[in-house]
Order: sequence, then C-alpha cells, then structure tokens
Amino acid sequence: MRGCTLILMGAMTVATAQQVQKNTKNQWQEWQARGGATTLWLNAGALQPLGITLMDSPSGSADPASYAERRYPVDSRGAIAFRVRDDEFKDFRSGNFAHRGGPRLRLGDGSVLDLRGFLIERIGRARVGLALADAKGTVWFLLDHAHVLLERDGRELALRHMDLRMAPELARRLHRPEWAGMLLGGAQTIGARVDLVAAISSNEPVVAAGSCSVEWPSADRRPDVRMQRMASNWEERQPDGINVYRCGRDDGSGSHTRICTHDSDDGLVVLSPDASLRNEGNASVAWHPKFSAPAPPYGNDQHPFLVWNMYRADADGSLHQIGVSAAKHAFHTINAVCGCPAGEILYPGCEDTYGGFSNDFPTALAPRAEIVSRSAQWGRCGSLYDRDCDGVRDAGDGLVADDAYSPLKHMAVSERDLSLQAHPGARWFVEYWYVVRDDADPWNTFGLMEVQPAKVPGQGADPDAWLWRFDVIDFRNRSMVDTWTDTPPETDVWNETRHLDTPQGRVALAVQVRRIDASQWRYDYTLFNMDFAISLSSGAEPNLRVISNHGLVGMSLPVADEVLLEQITFSAGGSLDTRRWIAQRAVESMTWAAQGAASLDWGSAFSFGFVANRPPRDGRANLTAIDGSVPHDVPTLLPGSDPVPARRRAETLGDVAPPRRP
Repeated sequence: MRGCTLILMGAMTVATAQQVQKNTKNQWQEWQARGGATTLWLNAGALQPLGITLMDSPSGSADPASYAERRYPVDSRGAIAFRVRDDEFKDFRSGNFAHRGGPRLRLGDGSVLDLRGFLIERIGRARVGLALADAKGTVWFLLDHAHVLLERDGRELALRHMDLRMAPELARRLHRPEWAGMLLGGAQTIGARVDLVAAISSNEPVVAAGSCSVEWPSADRRPDVRMQRMASNWEERQPDGINVYRCGRDDGSGSHTRICTHDSDDGLVVLSPDASLRNEGNASVAWHPKFSAPAPPYGNDQHPFLVWNMYRADADGSLHQIGVSAAKHAFHTINAVCGCPAGEILYPGCEDTYGGFSNDFPTALAPRAEIVSRSAQWGRCGSLYDRDCDGVRDAGDGLVADDAYSPLKHMAVSERDLSLQAHPGARWFVEYWYVVRDDADPWNTFGLMEVQPAKVPGQGADPDAWLWRFDVIDFRNRSMVDTWTDTPPETDVWNETRHLDTPQGRVALAVQVRRIDASQWRYDYTLFNMDFAISLSSGAEPNLRVISNHGLVGMSLPVADEVLLEQITFSAGGSLDTRRWIAQRAVESMTWAAQGAASLDWGSAFSFGFVANRPPRDGRANLTAIDGSVPHDVPTLLPGSDPVPARRRAETLGDVAPPRRP
C-alpha cells in the first residue's frame, strides 16, 4: 500500500502539497526531496599529509592549504524521505541523493577512489544521519553537524554547513583505522525540490517545546547561552572535538606551504573546536547573518561570535596561553530539542551546533578587534568584509595574505608550543565561548576541553609529511582561568581567582603560589581579559565603525622593598606572539607595563611570575587600561611577612560573574 501511495502522490504539484501541509497542522507528514546540487569543499591542507590528492586539479595551480570547491548536480531520479510536523523538519527516514559526476581521489598507494555518481544517503538511527557513499553504496565519508532547512516557503530542502569526515572504511583502506572521524572538508546540498508523500500517524510524543514566541532581552528577560560538549540529539557518532586543518612551515615568500615533518618545530598548526550550545535563559538571541537586512531587536545584523584560545599548563604549575583565534561570525541556528523553527532566532530552551568545517571556512572569520566585546557589536564599516562602508560585502570577500594561516582568520599554534619533548609533564587545553549580546551570565558560556597533542606520521607522495591530532580527555563548562585554580588543596600550594566587573568589561586575575623550599615561594599570575576594552567608534548601527579597541596595558603589585624577587617572567600568546610587557622592580612595587602596541585585549590572557623569599599574604593588584585609567584594584596574593592565608579562595567582584565555590 505504501508503494501505491508513493506512485500516486509523487505526481502532486508543489502547490497542492503545500496546501495539504497547511491543512494538516499538528500532524506528522512524510515528504520526499529530489534534485538540486551538492557542493563539496575538500581541505587540501588536511588531505595532503594523508597522501590524498584530487585528480581533476590543474597541476601546480592549487594552493596547498586552500579548499578545493566542486559542485555536482543531483540526479532527480533518486530521493530522500523525511518527516515534518508543524511545517518543521523532524528527521530523515530513508533514500539517497545520487549525483551526476563526482570527484576522483588518488590515494597514497596509487589506487583511485572513484566517487563519480556518488550518493548522499540516510544511515543509522540518528535524527540527521547522513553519509557520502560511492555509486555502489560503500560509505567513504560521514556527514555531520548538518543544518537542515526547508527554504522557499517549504518548497526546497537544504543541507548546509555539513562536516565531511573520514568514514571507517576509508581509514581501513589507508591502513590507519585511527583516522576515522578526521575532518577533511565540508559539504552542502541546496535546492532539492520537496513533494508531499503522505500524512502519517505516529505514536511518538511531541517534544516539549520551548517558548517559540520572540521575547527580546529586557530588564526582566535575558538570554543565557551555555556551552555543551554536544547538544542532546546530534549524530550517533562522535561528540564535539578538536579539528586540525593544516600544518605548514614558512616558505620564505609570505606563505606556509612547506610540510611539517617528524622533527620540525617551526610549523603552524591551525585548529578549532566544534561548538554546541543551549539557551537556558528566558529571552531570545538574535542570530542574523552578517550583511542581512537590519532586523529586531537592535536594528542591525546582530549575531553571536565564537572565539577560542589554547593554553599549556606546565609541570611547574605555570599557565601560558599559546593560541588566540580570530572571531567566527555565527549565521544560523537549527533550534533543536525545543520544537521551534530554525532560522535567525535562538529561542529559550533551544540548542544549536556548528561543526569544524564552518569554524574554519574563511568567509565566516574576521579579526576580534572589529567587535566591541562588552556589547557584542560588530563594526561593519571599514571591516575586513566592508572596507568602503557601503553596506555590501566586498568583492574580495575578506581575502587576506596567507589566508589559511593568517591570525586575522585563524588560530595558529606553533609546533614548539605543542611539543611533549620540550614541555614534559605539561597539559593542554582549548577554551571556547560565544560572545552574546545581553547574555545574563557570560562566564557559563565557556567550554573547555583538555586535549592530548600527538604528532603522527602521514603517508603518500611525501614520506616526510607528519600531521597533528588532538584527543579530548575532558570537557568542562567553565573558563581556563577558573579551572587553573580550581584544584584540591595541596600542601604548600595556595591559589585563588578573582573576577572584576566594570562598565567597560570583565577581567579575572588568578594566582597560584607554590613553596619551593623553606625560604622560597614561586608566584604565578594569569590575567585574563574576558571583554574589557576602551573602544573608540563612530557612526551607529548598522553602520558602526570601530576605530580602536584596546584593553589593559599594565599590572602593578605592591611588594615591600625587603622582599627579594628573582626569576621574573612574562608570557603572551605563545612563541608566535611578539607582544611584551616590561618588568620593573621599583620602590615598594613590582610592575609589568606594555611597550608600544602590546595591550592585553579582550579574550586573551597574559602570564606573570617570580620567585620570592616571603610566603603569600592578602593584597591587591593594580590594573591599568589603555587610556591611562585604573579599572580597579583586584584582590590577590602577594609576598609578605603576614600570616599565610587559606590555600584556596575565590571571590567575585561585580554583579554578573558567577558565584564561586568556597
């Protein structure tokens, strides 16, 4: 009977199907999508050390770090079935999209993986479980973190922003089963025509919906975005992780086209996390893509910004930031779990996800300096994408020199900062969070993954090519600066973190003191600028221009003259960062001050340290902003002759930072 239904309803016009859909509100329906086109973006920087090359690339013409873009039409004879309820996509059921044409990939052993006539098909039992198979049905790639949309009034299906990951079968063919799940690019299928198959009955309960009516932020309503390692109903495969896109070394011509090898330590490793979140507040979040028409509630193209950092905690207890990302402009929310429609509003109770591909694709990435962090406002005028301030995306689409490695677009970490041999006993962490306008509690927006770096041999044409991987050990919903001092008390160890909230933004100062011997103590400080900035701008939204956007330029500690200080240290941003604060021991103080354009700007951390001949006591650090003002004195631990304080302490200054455990 089902086969008859497919034959009879398959000829239904789109208009008739739409009428049936509207007349059957609150009922499950099954639809089919056919046709359209699929675009594949193959990450050359990830494929090269695996020995995989795209055979139809003109010889010598491709940037070894760029994405190779290929577009293939979908054969309209195939179809994918899916269910809807209340006009919204619910899940895929069966079927596939067969394509006309497809790439051919030469593998490291010289064999060819022929994907002409490839399929995008439904697999597994997940709500959105998709894979890319060859014409015979062998699955070579997995597709996840998909954004599924019904567009053009429900007449077309779009599968956007999908991660393209290595399937187990391809990993086995390469004789490297541990490579399964590796991110190799992205994909999207656009313009598949939708037809109704049938209204169906279902015993499945309707997911309890959040509030799908728009409630914009107000005095008594605030969004509260919390990062999760994985939203509750994503793919059955792997949870959010850390993706490595490329490792390249300076070629002397302003690019990084030389491969990373077994013993190289001068390469740049470009990486980012997947990111999933939930709005736990009682107000909606505007999620309008950049350059979209001005919209409520701010009369602009407001959207969140994803940023990430990398840290190394050394065996001696000190903490060092070794990577600082650009900002990723968010552009769409799928509103999972809550029953609300996908689009440009994240409703209370809804979840969203972005995969690694969209967190590396260059047209979504831009400098942090363009964003007024405390208010989460983007200075579109004069930005990387609108240099002439005409409100139209520039023809160059933000392209910069060395685009695949540039700090204007990516977080690139030096190999020497990741070396286990150079840093025995060290631990590594990737921190990431969304900058959300009017967020009730920005500190719970943080996600933190502890990772284990590993450099492993590649294969293929160049036997010297090696690649980096990062296995996730742990996930926490908090910042690095809080986690660093959130450790059980130890003998002869004291630590605390203090949060400071000012009208210009938020700052945290953490300190850890370790007794070396009977007469020496090691003091390590980490100053994290969450979103503090002295911003100079002109114009108003949506035509805002950020002229300057800088943070802190000095930290001073009152230290008595009789206290002996030795081994004074400072670190900023890892071995790639040229910023320096000069240390000065003055009368009754220890000061670090910026030299030139070396401000500690939002989203970054600087580390300071020294060895003193006195145990810790309570004191206050003095922070100086770029305009010469002092935002606040922050309580901390200082060397002195007073009684030794409690080994662990935390305190919040201001109104919005979260309470801390005693």
